[in-house]
Amino acid sequence: MESNNFNNQEIIDFKNISFQLGSNLSLVQAAGGNTSMKSDDSMLIKASGTWLSNSLKEDVFVEVDLNSIKKKINSEQDDNFSNDIISKNDLRPSTETSFHALIDFKYVLHVHSTSIIANAISFNSTTNLKKNLGDNFAFIPYIRPGFPLTMSMKKIITPGTQIIILENHGLIVGGNDLEETYDLLLNTHKKLDVVINKNLSFQKEPTSFDIHQYHLKNDEKYNLFKTTNEKVFSAFSKSFYPDHVIFLGPGIPSFETSQDALNFLNKLNDKNLNLPPYIILKRFGLYEHNSAIPAAKEMIDCFLEVLLRIDFDEELKPLNESQENELLNWDAEIYRQSIN
Repeated sequence: MESNNFNNQEIIDFKNISFQLGSNLSLVQAAGGNTSMKSDDSMLIKASGTWLSNSLKEDVFVEVDLNSIKKKINSEQDDNFSNDIISKNDLRPSTETSFHALIDFKYVLHVHSTSIIANAISFNSTTNLKKNLGDNFAFIPYIRPGFPLTMSMKKIITPGTQIIILENHGLIVGGNDLEETYDLLLNTHKKLDVVINKNLSFQKEPTSFDIHQYHLKNDEKYNLFKTTNEKVFSAFSKSFYPDHVIFLGPGIPSFETSQDALNFLNKLNDKNLNLPPYIILKRFGLYEHNSAIPAAKEMIDCFLEVLLRIDFDEELKPLNESQENELLNWDAEIYRQSIN
């Protein structure tokens, strides 16, 4: 891509870091996450619905008028910033463009780190995070992504805040040196990256149960979904972060018996409603719909990695029905989902 506001090497380096983030499934899944780079007058940011993992082979960034967006933030004017687009590639700016513009660093990297999410979904999240990270971060209580999140961040962060943890959402890191910012992000993720539920007991059924249009994910890595641990099983049907809701639906339908599962699917078929990409049958495990899209497949693996890192002795704080519906009915997310 061409730009009068960034030199060629800056763009190459920025794309390389974006690709590295997008290729790390513990940090970014499917169309999630976004990166940005600022000049004095403009900002290069990932486009809505595109994948950071495609940064080197596709045009996934859009250039926008930074000063115009900052004025809208200052006047609290919610906007999709379509009138602020400078580039000519028919892409929409990320739904999270406003907080990238708000943060006063040249580089802003936002990821859906599995370790951060797992440690930011309980009522004791702030206290527990401080044990591992100290006080050198800002914690933003959950609010819908997009402009509401930006307005909330505006009240909490300072110009020098480099690490921002979003409850039930992910991690933002800012800095003026690209490599240092990338390293800070990786180090923050690694400090919290502890697998604690790998050896949960499960009772494997002697035979599998066939469900029309679904197949059982019988790989060993999915054994967690066969658990009989009630705390863990109850978490399967909950959603803890936005992209889970967007690409998997509000929680994975989970059933105690095979008859319950069949009754549920038959009701959906009778009403000509879409079947969920995944369902869970207790003791049998995770079933994947035969037409599950790549984005859903990456998101179920993300969910698994989050579950492996959750302390189930904590009181968890899943998204409620109102928050789920707010995401599902948000025009910007409907657009992003349509691309995927």
